[in-house]
Amino acid sequence: MKYAFLLSKEDLKLAKHEVLSLLNTKSLKLIDNLLFLESNNIKSANRLAYTKKVYQLLFETDKKNLINKIKDFNWQNIYKKDFCVKIHKLDNTPTRDKQGRETLNLQSKFMASSNGTNIKEKDLASKIWKTLTKPKVNLKNPKTSIEFFIIDNKIYSVKLVKELKQNFLARKPHKRPELHPTGLHPKLARALINLAGAEKEIMDPFCGVGGILIEAGLMDIKPIGYDLYKIMIDKAKTNLKHFKIKNYKLINEDALKIKKKYNYIVTDPPYGMNTSIWIRKGNKNEKLPINQTNKKQNLKQLEDFYLKFLKVLKKILKKKAVVIFPHYVNYKKLIRKVNLKIEKEFEQYIHGSLTRKIIILS
Repeated sequence: MKYAFLLSKEDLKLAKHEVLSLLNTKSLKLIDNLLFLESNNIKSANRLAYTKKVYQLLFETDKKNLINKIKDFNWQNIYKKDFCVKIHKLDNTPTRDKQGRETLNLQSKFMASSNGTNIKEKDLASKIWKTLTKPKVNLKNPKTSIEFFIIDNKIYSVKLVKELKQNFLARKPHKRPELHPTGLHPKLARALINLAGAEKEIMDPFCGVGGILIEAGLMDIKPIGYDLYKIMIDKAKTNLKHFKIKNYKLINEDALKIKKKYNYIVTDPPYGMNTSIWIRKGNKNEKLPINQTNKKQNLKQLEDFYLKFLKVLKKILKKKAVVIFPHYVNYKKLIRKVNLKIEKEFEQYIHGSLTRKIIILS
């Protein structure tokens, strides 16, 4: 079946690949922020972070043939209980009538008739109404939401399958019982898990206070977290309990000493987002001042640390990993050294001194 996914414009590239990775399919086309694809099963689409709505594609046409297409389509097959009709323009400049309602402007060179009138949502609804056995309109909460997307001369008719409303604001780092200043936004944390294509469980070797683990648990994926510091493990446990996540595993252990293999690994290693990170040297923990005077030497120490982690990752990874690196690290060189494969990469600008590089590895 053909579907259309209305993506968030925050990061279109990441949003597109989140859908394709999770559903394990290929796109047919991406027009503006509307992604078209074929899939036999979209049940897991409920997990998506950067998708707003999921639609079933009914048909595509042009302005010239729209009315005939509406008349010919079997609306009874997709109708349930009641319906409404909506019109959208993806360039965010919809044509509106005097009452502020969106209209489909057919005053163009593509218009078949010569009367030059606008067709409103209610006019399209009227034509669909005439084809139904027991029609009923519901503008507030319809069981059948029929929508028309206008992109230049093309018109796509779709039926709303699901609207995704993830309550990310309630899970932002400062809203958790235990917080950490460098915690990921829950939307990005969830997207990382989906980019990996994780199914039953994920492992985060630098779990911190559990931001990635929380999103995994809320998607019914078993979260497994390691951290060098017991205080972080305790804080992660508090956060997981706060969000009523029960099936989890937390291990107080150095990421560089992990030996157990995992199918999916998703992590945001320490990289000095503010002024420093901690690294392990022998039996001691030392603070690494990234933005202080000896920057070149500290960067080398940081890259040495990442290289050690990547060597461990190579040994314990069965399928896919998603790892975040800071832009100032030569991550490609490090990845080549351990013979891991970069499948996709994305970037997110944070501020003047940090851009996150999001890398899918296998």
